[in-house]
Amino acid sequence: MHELAIAEGILAIVQDQIETYKLKHVSCVKLKIGLLTAVVPEALNFCFDSLVKDTPLEKTNLKIELVPVKARCKNCGREFRHKKRMDFFFLCPICGGELEIITGKELLVEEIEGE
Repeated sequence: MHELAIAEGILAIVQDQIETYKLKHVSCVKLKIGLLTAVVPEALNFCFDSLVKDTPLEKTNLKIELVPVKARCKNCGREFRHKKRMDFFFLCPICGGELEIITGKELLVEEIEGE
């Protein structure tokens, strides 16, 4: 379950931002997570909630935006978008060329809402 390590990393980033900006309250952490990261949003939420239980961050909400996989063929240049985790192939269905991943590998803290 790599979601626990990811939740710990998110928590470290949030705590760093609390110190830097002297935040008294954090209401929401917005994340962008690519489908190729294999992060399970429910598991990440569970791990984060477990880490912040009985702390000042207990009411902090994670908002997760899943980023679909988008790839471009290195041979013919055609772009493909896939919305499901297991619906991805690594060869161009048109010419059989190798695909370059454009999106879908993201794992970012995009915004921290607080005061």
